[in-house]
Amino acid sequence: MSSFDLVPVTDNEGLEICKAIRRRVFIEEQGVEEKLELDEHDCIGSHCRHYYAADKGMPVGAFRLTDKGGGVAKLQRFCVLREYRGRGIGRFMLLCLEDLCRENGFAVIEMGAQCRAAPFYAKCGYTVVSDVFMDASIEHVKMEKRLSSGV
Repeated sequence: MSSFDLVPVTDNEGLEICKAIRRRVFIEEQGVEEKLELDEHDCIGSHCRHYYAADKGMPVGAFRLTDKGGGVAKLQRFCVLREYRGRGIGRFMLLCLEDLCRENGFAVIEMGAQCRAAPFYAKCGYTVVSDVFMDASIEHVKMEKRLSSGV
């Protein structure tokens, strides 16, 4: 039985938890400029849905999800705190994300994945569908996964 939970963000307190996790991973650890990491979609009521993962109640990972239309969901700002990596939290988050997407009628999940993280996503069934590109001075590739209906 997993000690992990996925928490949907419904208020500013939950949003601040997500932003604090992302700040530690992207801004402090990876050196991304704050103005590039935090944007207009980081608010309650935006078209993005925000989630964080907790391990025994401790917030340890976060992501946001956007409906791009046409059955496509875009995964963004996916991260796990350094000290919690390697424990299955990222895989847990992806499985929850995929279930959420299926429940909401999405057929495809796409993302801009950091090249260093692409092997992890590939192990989880995501496919590289672009050449390397730069985002926030970090090499990325576009990846996607087509979801089965589960029926």
